[in-house]
Amino acid sequence: MENTFKWKINQLDAKISVGDKENVVYNIHWGLIASDGAEEPVTASSIGTLSVDFSDDAEFIPYESLTKEDVVGWLETGLDNVDSMKENLSRQIELQKNPVEVYHTPDWE
Repeated sequence: MENTFKWKINQLDAKISVGDKENVVYNIHWGLIASDGAEEPVTASSIGTLSVDFSDDAEFIPYESLTKEDVVGWLETGLDNVDSMKENLSRQIELQKNPVEVYHTPDWE
């Protein structure tokens, strides 16, 4: 089964006002979660932030009208490494399913 990826928007930071605009989003706190889709899924995730520049030339979406799809569009446009993140998360899932390392914690004093 192919891995699936889901964006989670954890928080949007907004300026109270910029000129005549209100609730102007300037920072997105995001998570990207990968899952193998199994009955007991193996998952991996990544988190980060993306700064969003607002200019008078840009199309402004009032916060009340903003959708998850809008914000995900900003993320997929603004982050230049989405494909690499997805590949990395897929590798993490594969390593959880087929580990190549073991970690030992000695109890020596």
